[in-house]
Order: sequence, then C-alpha cells, then structure tokens
Amino acid sequence: MTGLWGRWMQYAVPRIRSAVLATRPLRPYAHQDEAVFIHMLAQPRLRFLLADEPGTGKTIMTGMYLAEGARRGLIPGRTVIVVPAHLVEKWRRDLRRYFAIEADRLTPELARDPKDLDPRVSVWVVSVDLYTYNGDVRRKVAGARASWSLAVFDEAHRLTPTSQYLTAARELAARTHHLLLLTATPHRGKEGFFRGLLNLLDPTLYPWDPRQTDYETALRPSTLSFLRRMKEELKDLEGRPLFPPRYAETVPVDLTGPEQAAYTAVMDYVDSFYGENATLARSIYGKRAASSMVAAMATIRRREEALRGPASSRSDALVPEEFVGDGVNLQLEVADDEAWQRAEDAVVTARSKDKGKELDRIEAVLEALRVATAAGMPTKWLRTRELIERHGILPGNGQLLVFTEFADTARWLATIFIDAGFTADTLEGAVGHRERDQLQQRFLDGDFQVLVSTDAGGEGIDLQSANVMIDWDIPWSLVRLEQRMGRLHRIGQTRPVHIYHLVSPATREGRVQEVMLQNLESAGDALGGRIFDLLDATAARAGFDYGRALVEAQKSGITAHIPMPGAQELLAAARELVADEDRLHTPANTAAAMARFRADRLEAINPVIVDTFFDQLARSHSWQLGPGPAKGIRKVTSRAPLPAALGGSTSRLVAADGASVRQAINEGAHGLDEVVVLGPTEEPFAELVDLALRDGEAELIRGTYLVDTAALTSYTLLIYDAEVEVHDGIRRLRRKAPLLIRFSGAGAFEVAWESLMTLQPGTTDAAGGSLTPAIRIEGLSQAQAALTRELDRQRAERTAWVEKAREQLDQVEYRYLDELDELPAEVRRERREQFAILKADRVRQLEDIGKVTGTAPRVVGWAHVAAGARSAELGYDPDSENVAVATVLEELERLDYAVDDRQTAGVGYDLFARHRNTGEQRLVEVKGFHGELQAVWLERHEWAQAQQRGQDYWLYVVVDCAVSPTVVVRAQDPAGRLSTGPRRIERFQIKVSDLKRLMKGEQ
Repeated sequence: MTGLWGRWMQYAVPRIRSAVLATRPLRPYAHQDEAVFIHMLAQPRLRFLLADEPGTGKTIMTGMYLAEGARRGLIPGRTVIVVPAHLVEKWRRDLRRYFAIEADRLTPELARDPKDLDPRVSVWVVSVDLYTYNGDVRRKVAGARASWSLAVFDEAHRLTPTSQYLTAARELAARTHHLLLLTATPHRGKEGFFRGLLNLLDPTLYPWDPRQTDYETALRPSTLSFLRRMKEELKDLEGRPLFPPRYAETVPVDLTGPEQAAYTAVMDYVDSFYGENATLARSIYGKRAASSMVAAMATIRRREEALRGPASSRSDALVPEEFVGDGVNLQLEVADDEAWQRAEDAVVTARSKDKGKELDRIEAVLEALRVATAAGMPTKWLRTRELIERHGILPGNGQLLVFTEFADTARWLATIFIDAGFTADTLEGAVGHRERDQLQQRFLDGDFQVLVSTDAGGEGIDLQSANVMIDWDIPWSLVRLEQRMGRLHRIGQTRPVHIYHLVSPATREGRVQEVMLQNLESAGDALGGRIFDLLDATAARAGFDYGRALVEAQKSGITAHIPMPGAQELLAAARELVADEDRLHTPANTAAAMARFRADRLEAINPVIVDTFFDQLARSHSWQLGPGPAKGIRKVTSRAPLPAALGGSTSRLVAADGASVRQAINEGAHGLDEVVVLGPTEEPFAELVDLALRDGEAELIRGTYLVDTAALTSYTLLIYDAEVEVHDGIRRLRRKAPLLIRFSGAGAFEVAWESLMTLQPGTTDAAGGSLTPAIRIEGLSQAQAALTRELDRQRAERTAWVEKAREQLDQVEYRYLDELDELPAEVRRERREQFAILKADRVRQLEDIGKVTGTAPRVVGWAHVAAGARSAELGYDPDSENVAVATVLEELERLDYAVDDRQTAGVGYDLFARHRNTGEQRLVEVKGFHGELQAVWLERHEWAQAQQRGQDYWLYVVVDCAVSPTVVVRAQDPAGRLSTGPRRIERFQIKVSDLKRLMKGEQ
C-alpha cells in the first residue's frame, strides 16, 4: 500500500498547477493568478516589468512566481531580490509567511568574505543602496563570479537615468537568466524613463538613447515583457470590486495669533542668519514650524546646542548629494528620511555669521514658541477631532492613521491622542524591522486605535484595518503623498477610504499646497478618482514643478504670487496620463482565472490525503503517531532515526499544511519553529514520496494481494511507469507519468488514483502469482492509450501558448521595424540584422517548447484485488444505482449543466457537472434505494473526496427507484455540514436523521 500511495503522489503533485494554492492558505486573486501563470511562468526566459497599480499584491505575485518556478525547474539556481532598505525585512517576512521561503539578508559583512555566498541559501535580499554604493556587495551580486537564475528589482521606478541605480541594475541584468522589475509607476509621464526600464529588460527589443527626451510616439510594449492592470477593474474571488472608492479632501486650517507669531519668528530668524544654506534651511525650519511647535522647538534647540558647543563642532557642511540638483537649484523632492536627517545636521551645525546675535534671536524664537504652546491646543488638533468624529472615531471606537514628516511631531501627537482617551502608538524610522512588523500586526488586530507614522510607514506596510487617514503635514514630494494613501487603499480594504490633507494657508508654502491639492482633487473627481496614484505625474505633465514652487514660496513670503496650473489644466494633463495608462494596461480576465481556480480544486491534495499518505508510510516503518501541541500538528516518534526529511532524530512534529502551524502560533502555541510542513510541494514531502516508492518497489514488482472495501467483484490492478518529455526553451525536462489500469471481466480501463482510498492490505499471500498474457496485453494497450491522452493534453496547452507567443513576437517586430524608419540607413540595417538573429533564436525556442513526447509505458507493479463489499452493507441498492444516476443526470441537464459520467473511474463521485453559463462545478455522488429512505454509507474514497472538495462536493439520494424515482436529498458539502463525521479516510455512515437534516438545507 505504501508503494501505491507513493505512485499516486508521484502522479498527482506535478499535475497541481499552483503550488501556492495546493500548500498554503494563501488564495491568490484572479489578476495575480493571471499574471503569474499566464504571463510569467509560461516564458522560458522571463524579462518582465510587472506594473500593476499600488496595493495590488506585486510582492505576492513575485513569491508565487518564485515558488512555482522553482518547483517546475524554471528557477533552478539562486535568486537575488533588490529592494529599498526599509523593505528588506518585509520581503523576507512575506516570503517566509506566504511561501515558506527562507531568504537571507546580504550584508556588508557577508560581502567582505572572500568566499562565495552560502550555496545552501537559494534566495538573497539586498538593499538597493547597499548594492549600488557598497563595492563589496556589488561585486558579490554582479561581479565576474556572480550568476543568478532570477533577479528582482522592487520599486523599479527608482532606476532612472539620473541615478546610479540604473547603471548598477544593468550589471546585474547581465548576470541573471530571469529579470523581473516591479513598480506601480513605470511611466510617471516621462517616456524616456519608461523606455529606459524596458531597455534594461531587453536592449535589442527596446532600444533607448538616454540623451533623447522627446518622442513622437509612445511605446506600447508586448505582454511578453510588460503587464499593467488598473485597480478599478480588479475583482475579488466572489466577482466583487477588489478596491472600494477613495476620497481626498484638502482642509485649510487657520492659525491662531500666537501660532502665526511663532511661525513668523522662525522664518524671520532663518532669513536673517542663514546665507548660502538659506534655501535648505528654510525648507527644514519652515516644514517643522508648519508641522508643530514641538518639532520647530526641537530643531531650534539643536541649533542652540550647536552654537553653545565648541567651535570645532560647527562647519560649512556640504549639502547632501541627494539635494544637489542642476547646479543652480536644490532638489528638495527627496524621499529619503536619512538624507533629510543629514540635511538637518548640515543646517544646525553650520557656522554662524554672528554667534551672539543669533543666540539672542534664538531665545526670542523659543519664547514665541513657548507662548504659542501655552495658548491652548493647536487648531490642527481641533480640526482633526472634528474630522474623525464625522466617521465615528472616538475614544474606544474606530481606527485612524495619521502621517507626519517628523518623529518629534509623531511622538507629541501620540501623547495628545492618549491624553484624549484614545489608544495610540508611533511608527518612525528608529523603529526596528521586527518591532515595525509587530506594530503593524497589532494595529491590524485592532489592539490600538491611532497609529501616528512618519513617512517610514509610507512604503511597504499594510494598515487597511483603518479607512480614515489624516495628513497632519504635507510632504514636498507628491510621490510620498501617493505612497501614504496606498497604506489604506490596498487589497483587504473593505470600506471607502477617506483622506484629509491639513494645510495652513498662512504659512509660506501653505497657500501653494492648498490650491494645488484642491485643483488635483477637482481633476480627480472628474476622472472618478483615477488621479490619486498619478499626482506627481499629473503635475509634471502640466509643466508644474511642485517642489520648486514650494521653494519659491518660502523664499518670497506668504504674499508672493506663485503661478500654478488650474483645475482644468490639471484635468487635461490627467486625461492625457489616463489615456497613456489605458494604452499600457491589459484588462484582467477574471472569468478565465475563476475557471482555472475551479480546475485547481479538482487537482488539489488536501491535508486529509497528506495525513493518510503519512499514515501509510508510518505503518510501513513502525513509526508511532500521536497528537501534537495543537490541532493539525502531530508528533511522530521512532526507535530508529527518522529520515532526513523529518530531521534525522527519533521524534519530530509534523503538519499537513502551514495553516495549522500559523493558527497554532496565533493562538499562543510555542516551540513550533521546527515543525515539518508536509504540503505536497514541500521538499520534505517529495523526499518522503521517494521513500514510499522504494519501500513498495519490490513487493509491487512481484505482485501483491489487496482488498477493495467498496467492490462487489474482484479485479487486477496494474501500475505502469512512463515519462513525459518537454522543453523549457533551454533544456529538456522529463516528468514521471505513472498510470493506473484496472482489469476485470469487462476488460481493461484507466482508473483514477483516488480509487486507492478504498483499498486495504489483504490477508492472503500472493507470492508466486503471475499476470496472464491477456492481462498484460490489454493492460499495456490501455496504458498506451492513457499516456497518449496525457501527451495530447499537454501538447494542446503548449501549442496554445506558443501560438500566442509567436503572434506577440510578430507584433513586437512590426513596432520595432517601424521605429527604425527615422534612423540612418546603416544603423537601420544593423538593427534589423540584430533583430532577425534574435527573432530566429526565439522562434527556435518556441518550436522546442511546443514539442511533447513520451516514453513507452512499462509495468512496475500489480495487485490482485479481492471484493470486500457485501450488498447488505453498501448503504444503497446496487440494482437501483443506474436508475438513480440517470435520474440525477437528467435533472442536472435540465438545469443547464454539462455532465460527465465518472462512475467507472473510481474517483469518489459518480458525476462531474459544470454549469454552461456560470461555470459552477459539482462533483456528485449518487445513492439510490428501491423504496424509502435508508441510512447511506459513503465509501472511504467518497468520504475523502467529500472532505477534500468541500463546496464542490454534492450528495444526491434517490428513493423509489423501482417505481417512481425521486431525488430527496441534494446536499452541498456534506462533510462540512456533518460536523460529527471523522476527519480522516474511512467508511462513514450517514444516518436517516442526518439525511433529513441535510434535506432541510438542500439547494
């Protein structure tokens, strides 16, 4: 039995389309499944830009591709993932949480080691800054000895021609087979930047000159290279919109007299005492003064401490390179918190023109700030309370996300919220990665109400348990504003999102912010909200430099007139951008994805099957199985050492899926780090399957004796081994294709591996038995026919994809050759020749991919199977079975189901029905009685399927089959509704009382 179950697992696991769906509680959405399984995994060499809108799950899609690609052999070697520094731990956590992938962090210490990276680590994560600027890390990642199966760049919009990131990315692109770029903002209104990203993927298909800034035509890349879907079209698993609407409102806040006096004192001080650094100083002091008295006071006091300290502590500090613009103007739309901290350090430690006078002025400024603080609660706070009360957010009720640029303001705000009766916490750059993750989870769990975050929480963190956000102060980067909004408006948000931007028009930059944000909101309203992820690009398309305008406003004063685009001008720019987005976007095919999900459910191997396979193996090796520390976790013990897959000691905790382990941890269980998860696509499971095959090999070859508890007649079971050979565009791959054939008086035919669930070891020794020539001949004939069907199925799948790939390759060629028309004849000829060589190579790859061949089947085992059922114990009338099945089939066809008869396949149900319009599928088990209703027995494989297929499994019972057949039970998910039923594979009786209970809820 162990060897047979091993053959079943060997057959079933490669047929599971999605390792994610089969082994993890993660259920991908339709657009995620489509991206990975239709667009990415189908490509032998992936060079791809995944550009879905923010919050759509690009990290999840990358993990799906990595997990499934490794399982299929597409990613046989190492992977490196290059991400912003603050996202390194999030990537590691998500890969571990959702895919059980242990990724290591590449550090400078590891990079300095002259030895190669640890070969036992298959996935590395590294910060993009560390990779770009640290020579040791760069050599480790992209040096002459480096080689990667897959490289991933997250936030790939950072790879711009004006940054060193792009040069570093090119070096890595040359060292990796697959290259995946991730960004929600690939275009940003700059065609040259977009072409630069595509050129990184494939320089021949997407030529690009970094000196060129104007383009007559916009590039529309092939879906072989690029995919972008829009939030508005995406659906959840029930077909509902995946993202709720979002609304933004700019809220002007008038300053009180003391607040205005304090702000003016700060700005006048900067104007008087800073020279060359005045622009940078005004941005730092001014932004802090507009944020809170607390933040302004902290910076002023730092300056005071620097002035009162030793002269050696002050210098003409250089402006950080991130702020160096065109040599004349500073670039102040910097999104790096550390860069801003270095800038503040440069400002507060600068030499003074007149130390004594400056200290006197500082004392006056501090006094103005103290007066404003003592005058009462800030007007921003009062306005915030009014806004959140609109949404019922009160002490003890509701959640709120507040963003500020400054940690001083964040800590002060958290205190104010706590004093008002709210529970609150802060997230800032100083919070470590582990604490950050814990803070996020506590907020999502509702452990506290208000999270006050600096922009350290603007990227890579999910906070969608709240649906109201306050921008306490406004960043000078519209990209940062977009990122803030994305923390709430992402997958998992179920309520409309409301965002409030607090601005003070009486500050120097406040009027610019108020008018610009209000005009953007007006344009957004006209476009149904589609502008919210395009704020920066819209301003740029309208020719407006938001950061430069704020600098001019601070320099010129509150009364200065700063030209700004009006609402209509921004609307026109936004419409152009939306047209660009529509041109680039590919609609998600939700219906096709749902059909794939339904098919997946038929192929899935759930924990019940895994546990039973493990039971068989344990019996074979005399292992002892007992309960573990939590539901779904068991303890296996052995006198001899367990196999390496189970740790090699004499005991180990095992679980059939990762969901049981996570649930136990969430419920407070400890000591579960070493639990071996036996999901069908996990490495330990594969090793145990090999062990099962070895265990049963000898016995199956010489023949064995089994009993079928559901059969009324005896038969012979034959196991054949065959291999299917395919090509991935680089190499040939062989996959095992075991076949199961049943021979009886009615002849030979293929049966489903699920039929093994009704078998038990026999008591008669079959040694010395043999197969007759008739069994051998007819069995082989049916095995060849079964293999042919499998080859045809796989060939059809590959042919469909190859045809699509050829069509897209032709489209790329037409577009590419058309763009060459403007080039000189010599260059045009050279580029055409290069493309012809590339295309010929791709065509050869596609021809190889379309080939599917098989080896000749050979018998590797057989068993005489004795009938183990008795008519009186069947739980139905055998003579009524055909009538009952025909009655149910006729009813389903009347309801517009296409029905396939599966009675002889031994799969654990009689009919497979799929609705012609909705695609709903039913796996129908039919029981029939001559007369009135009686207790029903579900055989071992039927009860196993009922547990495994859940909502797809239906039990129909037909009575009065001898006279007037009538369906009296139509029960969906009988295993789920009969809570008293065993959660294991065994024969199970449903009593008449339970059948009547099922009748009441029938559909």
